[in-house]
Amino acid sequence: MKGNVIGFDPDTNTGAISGHDGRRYDFVMADWHDRRHPAHGDVVDFVPTGQQASQVYLIEPEYVQPSWGEFLFSAQGRIARYQYWLHWVVPIIVTFVVLSLILNIAFPDSLTATVVLLVLELIILWPAIAIYIKRAHDRGRSGWFILLFLVPILNFWPLIELLFVRGTVGANRFGPDPVPRT
Repeated sequence: MKGNVIGFDPDTNTGAISGHDGRRYDFVMADWHDRRHPAHGDVVDFVPTGQQASQVYLIEPEYVQPSWGEFLFSAQGRIARYQYWLHWVVPIIVTFVVLSLILNIAFPDSLTATVVLLVLELIILWPAIAIYIKRAHDRGRSGWFILLFLVPILNFWPLIELLFVRGTVGANRFGPDPVPRT
């Protein structure tokens, strides 16, 4: 049967589940089969026996691919490295290269080309921040972690971690794992 954890007391190692049948079931930590402690709202699968729940397994939430609007403008959730590279970095590089070529051909004076590219950089500022925050979330870090980009020498740390290191395996406090399990 499926249900939701409605409470867990780490002192007594006991908890309660609200079954999808509308009944309450108590469980002990010995029946919990996951590496992390139960949390309020966790969706679980369990075997009901009277008022007790046994063989309690956490059901991982399913990752939902963000829409383009959510991908570009929302700082909530997680995105994987492949989403970052294929949906953000590659299109931005291609856009800047093509636009630079067109502008340099159309406007021989470099001031106009520079102004247009500066405006484009301002337009993509918030989407870039939101995407970096989601990459930080994928690593299990707060969005404030990206402020290290502003600190000389330390800015290499978030650069390497957010661009090249895999996110946390499984769900974390920011959402389900965006990398499908094989």
